[in-house]
Amino acid sequence: MKIFVSFFGFLLAASAACAGFVTVGQEGGVWWFKSPEGKPFVSLGANHVEPVYWQSPNNTQFVAQMYGPELFTPDGNVREGSPAATKWGQRVAQNFAAWGFNTLGFHNPLSKSLQSAGAAYYVIELALPVSWGWNSPRSALVRAFQRHPLDVFGDEFATAVEANAAAVVKPYANDPRVLGYAYTDGPPWTVDDDTGDAAFQKLSAAGKKIHPWSLALMALPATAKGKQAWIALLKERYPSPEKAGAIYALQVTTWDELAAHTVWTKLGDAARATEDGQAFLLQIMRQWYAVRQAAIRKYDANHLILGDKLNMNRDSRHPVELTQSLHVMKPYVDVINIQYYGFFEKQREALALLHRESQLPILNGDTTFTPYWLDPGADAADYYKQMGQAYAGEITKLFALPYFVGWHHCGYTRGLRPPYREALKRGDQKAADEFVKGRHTLREGFITETEAPIEPLLTPLVAAWKNCEKVHHASGKPK
Repeated sequence: MKIFVSFFGFLLAASAACAGFVTVGQEGGVWWFKSPEGKPFVSLGANHVEPVYWQSPNNTQFVAQMYGPELFTPDGNVREGSPAATKWGQRVAQNFAAWGFNTLGFHNPLSKSLQSAGAAYYVIELALPVSWGWNSPRSALVRAFQRHPLDVFGDEFATAVEANAAAVVKPYANDPRVLGYAYTDGPPWTVDDDTGDAAFQKLSAAGKKIHPWSLALMALPATAKGKQAWIALLKERYPSPEKAGAIYALQVTTWDELAAHTVWTKLGDAARATEDGQAFLLQIMRQWYAVRQAAIRKYDANHLILGDKLNMNRDSRHPVELTQSLHVMKPYVDVINIQYYGFFEKQREALALLHRESQLPILNGDTTFTPYWLDPGADAADYYKQMGQAYAGEITKLFALPYFVGWHHCGYTRGLRPPYREALKRGDQKAADEFVKGRHTLREGFITETEAPIEPLLTPLVAAWKNCEKVHHASGKPK
C-alpha cells in the first residue's frame, strides 16, 4: 500500500487509520509512523529479546531463582501461559517503558508473553528459506544458489509464499499493534567480490561476472519458469539466438537450443553478459516483491509492508545497483527497512540516497555502532559511559533527518552469543578461544545476563531516546 502518493493512496491511508492500524505519512515535511488513533510517533526498540539469552551458563542460577524451572519448554522456548512466562514478559515491558521503547523489532519471537505484557508494537517476520547468508561474498552466493536456485517465477515459490502468508499474516490482520511485515536479512541486491580468496579464483568466467541468482536461474532446465523468463529477456535484448548465444560463447541457431543449455560458464563478451545478468536480477527482484506483496494483501489490506532488511553495510558501497533496486522495490513496500552499523557521518550520504531514490521513510531495523561490542572487562564503567554518550549524540543526529522514522537496536541483553555458547557446549575449545581472543562473546545490549541495567550506558541513552520525537518534529523547520 503506497501512502500519501495519490488521492487514492490518501483514501487508503485514511481508511486504515480509521480501522485502527499503524500507517506512515508526512506532517509539515516530516515523516512519521502514525498510531491507530492517528498520533505521530517514531519507532524505538530492540531486537533479539529471545529466550536463548536467558539460558546461558552465566545466568542459570539467576533464572532459576527469578522465574523457576517452568519458564522454558524442553526445546528451549518460553512456556507460554505459565506464571514464569508472564513474569518474564512483564520485566521486559517494564524496561521498555522506562527507556521509552515502543517496538519489539526484527528477530523477536512472536511470544504471547511479551505481547500481552506491554503496549509495544511488534514487527512480524515472514521468514522463508532463502539461498543467501546475511553478508555472503560472491563465491559463497554462487555455491548457495547452485544448491538452491530459488526460482521466484515458479509455482513452488508462489505456493510457499502463499502458505507463509496464510499461516502468519492472516492471524495478525486485525491486530492494531503490528508495526509491519518484514522479510529477510540482507538480500543480495548488491554483491561484494572476494577476489583475494581461492574460492573466488575457482569460479568460472561467468561466475565472476554474472549475478549469482541470475546465473542459477540461467542454468535451470528449459521447462523451468525461471529459465523461460531468462530466454524472454534475451529475446528483448538481442535480435537473434545466434547473437545472444555469442555473448556466452555458445553456438546456437534457435531459441529452443539456447534454452536447453544448462551450463553457462564461458563468456564471449563479459561486459554485455554482466549487463544481462543485472537486468535479469531486476526482474527477479520485482517478482520477489510482487509475489510477496500480493500474498500479504490477500489476507491483510491495511498493515504496513517493511520488506527486506537491506544490508546497508554492504549496499552503500554499490550506489548504482542500490539505486536500481530501490526503484524496483518502492511500489511494493511502505518503508525502506535497513540494517546499518556505524556513526552518523558514515551513514548520512547513503541515508539521503535511500530517501531520494525511494521517496519513502527509512527505518533502521537493526543497528549498533559497531557489529561487536568489546567485552570491556575491568574498564566496564568508563567503556559503557563513553559508548552511551556517543550513542546519544548519534541517535539525535539521525532523528534530525525528516525521513528517519525508526531505530531498532541489535540486542537487548548483554548475553552470551549463541555461536560462542554452542562452542562451549560441544567442547570446541579452539572455536571458543577465538571468540574470547576477539572479545566477541557477548551480544550488544542494555542489561546484563542477570537483568541488571547497565546504568553508565543507559543514563545518556534514555535521555536521548525520550527526546527523539521532539528532535524529529523540529527537523521540518527551516534551518
